[in-house]
Amino acid sequence: MSGDGATESLGVIVFRLCGQIFGLPVGSVREVVPIVWLETPPRMPAMVRGILNLGGRAVPILRLDRLLGLGDGCYGLDASILIMRGGEAQATLGLLVEHVDGVRADEDFTSLGLQSGQSFNDCLSDQLDRAGQRLSLLSWRHILLAEERVRLAEFQAEAQARLAGFDGAMR
Repeated sequence: MSGDGATESLGVIVFRLCGQIFGLPVGSVREVVPIVWLETPPRMPAMVRGILNLGGRAVPILRLDRLLGLGDGCYGLDASILIMRGGEAQATLGLLVEHVDGVRADEDFTSLGLQSGQSFNDCLSDQLDRAGQRLSLLSWRHILLAEERVRLAEFQAEAQARLAGFDGAMR
């Protein structure tokens, strides 16, 4: 199975979005949290669903459906937020998904292969098969462009300052 380098051997988080099945290497996801109320500050980018207050840290939650060009997802009570791992210089970001099916071992899948250039920015790293069911394996480091990451970090800094202002006012 191809994927995100060192995160390959840890398994795959399987989730649903817009009637399709996707996966991300376990090593690229820090944690999975249930859908919660999200703040919606002004000037929010269209790809952002809202801001999650995660232990005092403002975390932009991205609309993965829109990033992948799938249209609008349907988020019910079983929706989840995948809090993604990032480098020290990167903003902590979350991905909104409709439903997490669970974590599966790499051995559960057969790689169907995928040529480079088959998806935007190579965000799709492989097509996998599990008992006749196809899954699109995503590469977290390729879902966003470098410029998008910079702008999201700036937006997160603004949201963090706003959150800190509320914390100071409440004391």
